[in-house]
Amino acid sequence: MHRIDVGLLGAPAFSLALGTDGKLRFDAVNDLICHLTGLVADRIIGRTPEECLPAHVASQVERQYRYCIGTRAGYEYEQHLDLPGGAKWWRTTLSPVLDARTGNVQGVFGLALDVTDRKLAELELRSAAFKDALTGICNRRRFERDLANALAAANDTGRAFAVVLADVDRFKPINDQHGHATGDAVLRHIAERLAKGIHDNDRLARIGGDEFAAILSAATREAAELAMQRLQASSCAPMLWEDRHLDVGLSFGMALWRAGMTSADLLAEADRAMYDAKKQRRASCPGRWP
Repeated sequence: MHRIDVGLLGAPAFSLALGTDGKLRFDAVNDLICHLTGLVADRIIGRTPEECLPAHVASQVERQYRYCIGTRAGYEYEQHLDLPGGAKWWRTTLSPVLDARTGNVQGVFGLALDVTDRKLAELELRSAAFKDALTGICNRRRFERDLANALAAANDTGRAFAVVLADVDRFKPINDQHGHATGDAVLRHIAERLAKGIHDNDRLARIGGDEFAAILSAATREAAELAMQRLQASSCAPMLWEDRHLDVGLSFGMALWRAGMTSADLLAEADRAMYDAKKQRRASCPGRWP
């Protein structure tokens, strides 16, 4: 079997030998990988991953090593590992070490690259793609994805959920009278209030200029109505901005999923209910509407 001297390599490297007992044991690590992981060579060499790594890490890396052995082929993957040197993202390339005479797999050789900075940048970009820049809550793109996932789960399990739409009343006069900076502040404030009215497993989004939507885990109409009342209560307090009282309200509409409903059906039903509520508010307070 040809052994690679990992100490001569200019990249973090390691190797494991496959023993006659079927266990994998580290037989070489270089200084670079020890420096980056915080692991100590003397405490690794001759030991299995289970014997020298945290349990949750050992199970993850052992699975990758065994896959490489099973396929007898090079293998590359990315993995987040919490090691003594800190939690990092690694891009690891594994190669099976073959016996030159028999062709049997005798071990695994690995090169590892710390890709934490790149991975965090990717995750940040992905998060930004689904976040409303003004309010910090989910945007329409994320809402549509979450709604599709909620529909798929409901179709699989039969468990209902609710969609709530909310539209800001008298928003245009606020922009016209006080300026768009005030209008933006109002939208941020409304988003903060609505966020207080949902549970951790619910989802809130801004889906248009002054339109908000929520996906609620409520499984019955009674639970959905209670959840919508909670949202209404969170948003009904008077709003003050720079010592001025702003006459702002929200009209809500709710739809509860029923078997066979599509996302378009849910949104259309919630939209009709929302505009019915808006008409009622307009009829009850005609002097407050432009």
